Amino acid sequence: MKRLLFYIVLFLLSPVLKAQESNSHVSEPDSVSEPDVTALSEVVVKAPVVIREADRTVLNVAANPLSTGKDAKELLATAPGVWATDDTLSIYGQGGTTVYIDDRKINMSGSQLMTYLKSIRSSDISTIEIIPKAGAEYNADSAGGVIRINLKRRRVDGISGAAGINVTAGEYKQWYNPFGNVSLHSGKWTVSVNGNLNGSPSERYTTYRYSTNTIESLSLDGISHHKNKVLQDNIMAALFFDPSDSDRLGLQLDYNSDLSRQNSTSHTESIKTETTATTCGEYVNHNRFRNFNATLNWSHSLDEEGSVLKLISSYNYQSSSVAENNMMSWSDLQTDSVYTTDNTNRYNIFVTDLSLRKVFSSALSLNVGARYTFNDIAYTSWHHYLGGAQWIDNSVYDYDNSYTENIAAVYVSANAQTGRWKFKAGIRGEYFNTNSHRNLPYTVNNNEFNLFPNANISFSLTETGNYTVSTGYYRNIRRPSFQSLNPVVRQVSDYYYTVGNPALTPSFTDAVSLDFVLASKFTVATGYSQTDKPIRQMIISDTDYPERMYLTWDNEGKDHSIFVHGDGFLNLTRWWTLYSSLTYVLTSQQLKAGAPYDTFGYIRSVISTTFLLPKDFSITLNCFYNSKMKIGNIHVYPILNIDPTIQKRFGKHWLLSLGLENTLQRQSRIRTVYEGYSNIGRTKNYLNAKVSLTYNFNSGKTFRSRRIENSSDNYRLTKDGTL
Repeated sequence: MKRLLFYIVLFLLSPVLKAQESNSHVSEPDSVSEPDVTALSEVVVKAPVVIREADRTVLNVAANPLSTGKDAKELLATAPGVWATDDTLSIYGQGGTTVYIDDRKINMSGSQLMTYLKSIRSSDISTIEIIPKAGAEYNADSAGGVIRINLKRRRVDGISGAAGINVTAGEYKQWYNPFGNVSLHSGKWTVSVNGNLNGSPSERYTTYRYSTNTIESLSLDGISHHKNKVLQDNIMAALFFDPSDSDRLGLQLDYNSDLSRQNSTSHTESIKTETTATTCGEYVNHNRFRNFNATLNWSHSLDEEGSVLKLISSYNYQSSSVAENNMMSWSDLQTDSVYTTDNTNRYNIFVTDLSLRKVFSSALSLNVGARYTFNDIAYTSWHHYLGGAQWIDNSVYDYDNSYTENIAAVYVSANAQTGRWKFKAGIRGEYFNTNSHRNLPYTVNNNEFNLFPNANISFSLTETGNYTVSTGYYRNIRRPSFQSLNPVVRQVSDYYYTVGNPALTPSFTDAVSLDFVLASKFTVATGYSQTDKPIRQMIISDTDYPERMYLTWDNEGKDHSIFVHGDGFLNLTRWWTLYSSLTYVLTSQQLKAGAPYDTFGYIRSVISTTFLLPKDFSITLNCFYNSKMKIGNIHVYPILNIDPTIQKRFGKHWLLSLGLENTLQRQSRIRTVYEGYSNIGRTKNYLNAKVSLTYNFNSGKTFRSRRIENSSDNYRLTKDGTL
């Protein structure tokens, strides 16, 4: 592994050695939305792959030799600074990244977001913008950065679209993902529909846990078998109307749901002071999730320079319910524990955003805006246990709570350019208010106002802009997600539980960055950030029942973090292309205020190589590595995946892809240390095969597809730092 990392570092230093050679192959693009690769049979780049703006890096997908035949999720896995897996997405190691597609915020997260991105083909994407730290025009809580996916030109007075299916199958895992999208344009009207299903009739895995508690002289050795059935769906329908050359109206409706059944059986041996006992349990839960979003926007062009007035209003409704049936038995007790729970969560989110962009010249523009968000949240939970032949209410774990949040914001930002210099600066003010409908001890009423400034400077070292240097400062806030605040206790196995923390408070981050773009192919970046009261996942032990573990969230004292990142492309031959990225993060975390700092470093690396073969075949090999790291008091052991894929294009419309995942079949291991308590859990990852078949179609003349912007604050419906 050390030799592998040495070669990666050597590769990342190669831009300096290859600069002259790279310049001979690079020229300025005519348009970032038009194809820039000469042919599929050889890798010859005519346009810059990476374009640097004042506050963001732009990946020109059409000029990227690794983009052929891929989907949006696969493209993000090799985008500058981005770390993308099947259920996580981050920029430079900072979680909570927001995704926009054609100015529309995607109200999904985790595996559901990644499944949706798999339905978008690289042939439909023009550029991908990576914004590590969002400016004043975005929510102040966009600390994880923003990724903007801009689609290519479509068809006027015609129809275009794609349909296909992704299948992942193995001995312990089966997932099916059919998808389709279509866009129709006629006169002043445009209609777009996108939908996909994602289901698993059977996904199985086994977890082994070994725990010790030196204070109680207790050890636990357990095994849990899990089986899941899942059905997810997502559908988006959009209608656009242009009543005049200056006005545009758009209405978009999104609906997605998730139905799942999870069944777990556990067996645990416990030893305390040389006394052995056995615990057996069965845990069955039914999850129902629904999400609906409606967005209406209007824009009015004020002049031919690009000045525009926009009004965006959105409403999001989300509900979820969990019904659980749990049973535990002990070899040293005469009775069993049988109980049921019913948990429901409901969220209503209203957002209105009014903004004005005034363009004074090609070198100067100003953005001002105001935004109001209203969140209405309700949690309920009811517990019953079996006493003899009757079900008895257990009000100890019951709760019924609802509260509202009001967030009002105003912002201003300016963009300027003079010669080779680019500037962007802004400031955002946010007022936050919480009101509880019921006076419960775990709901806090508060009022606060905060300012969030940011500034970026970029300088082009050459006339063509192939070499640039940029620096910036940002201040952000991260409010806890609704799920991490939810106080419901859920049992996963005999002695393993999950629970939210209603006492969480927002965390504030100040960050500075410095980055370089070399030959429009290579990116080198570094940065420093300081976070007060960061929100982290923790595993703690119950004081009354020390054998029980609770996975929860907590505010740490303070974090200091430094990162160094490098990535880039190499055209080794006309048919062989290599991409590599390496990120090193050094973090000092303080678990509690006044406690000593714990300093550690970790590495994340991606290597992707593509071979273009005759007869429209191509082979791609992806390698992902994450060294040992810490999240709160949780130690995550190294992760290494090598995934090969072979593709074949049939004519202009059909694309077939075959691949493997988890070829090394390594175990996932997590260790926790907490006040005399130690736990290690491990789960085996098994080999799976992946098959994808896609059909693309279109007719008519090209046109620029309409965009509808979405201002909803759905980031708080996602999870904070979930393992």
